[in-house]
Amino acid sequence: MMQRKLSVILENKPGALARIVGLFHQRGYNIESLHVDPVKDVENYKDIEELLNITLKENEVSRLIITTTVSDTLLRQILRQINKLIDVLIAQEESK
Repeated sequence: MMQRKLSVILENKPGALARIVGLFHQRGYNIESLHVDPVKDVENYKDIEELLNITLKENEVSRLIITTTVSDTLLRQILRQINKLIDVLIAQEESK
C-alpha cells in the first residue's frame, strides 16, 4: 500500500463534498488529508472542457485533493466509484 493523492474536479454544489466523503466512509477507506479550493482560473482546465464538451466558469467548480493510503487495485476502484458520482467532472491520481 502506498500513499496516494487524488485530484477531483467537481461542481461547486451543496452536498457534493459530502457524497465523496460518504463514499470513503461507506467503504471503510481512510482519508488522511483533504483540501478543497474553488477554481478561480479555469484556463488550466481547458483539456477537461474539451473532453466533457462543457464550459467551466470561475467558482462554479472546485478542486479537491484527497490523500489516502491504498493499493493499486483499491485506487482504481476508488477512482471508478468517485467518477460515477453526479457532481464529479473528473477524478484521477495526482501527477507526481
